[in-house]
Amino acid sequence: MFKNLFKRNKDQQKKTSGPTEPIYPGENFTVGQIETEEGIGFANVNQAYNNYSNKKYFLWCAQLLLEFKDKNENGHPTDQESEVLNELEDKIENFLKDKRKVHFIGRVTRKDFRDLIYYMDQPRLDQDETARFFDKINSIRRVNFNLDKDPEWKFVSGLIR
Repeated sequence: MFKNLFKRNKDQQKKTSGPTEPIYPGENFTVGQIETEEGIGFANVNQAYNNYSNKKYFLWCAQLLLEFKDKNENGHPTDQESEVLNELEDKIENFLKDKRKVHFIGRVTRKDFRDLIYYMDQPRLDQDETARFFDKINSIRRVNFNLDKDPEWKFVSGLIR
């Protein structure tokens, strides 16, 4: 009897030791205007991550900064520039998702730059592969990539709860 009781507790622990379903909460993107030091910006954020219960399993925040080449008088991307940025964004997301679980939180478009924000389950990136990938991106648009441990998702606390 006790053997079965302990076995059930052990099985329960295994089930709760990782993220709970749904691992990806869906999509509920909202666009909002924000004030930055440089002027007006726009945040496109997946509000499905508000009160997301699995934050503790995705501790690593990847922040990317893409610099615009073609911009309007406000410093925001032209339509043609937006197409290039969107293609780069897709490539970046696919690269990050190759060996990891990745959550795209959103993007902030502001004067001269677009910020992309992701959370990942692990920080492991092959250094040579990563350097080659971002060298290719840099040949199209300047990019800055940072990966920081952020277990409480403080980096996006102004965008989601």
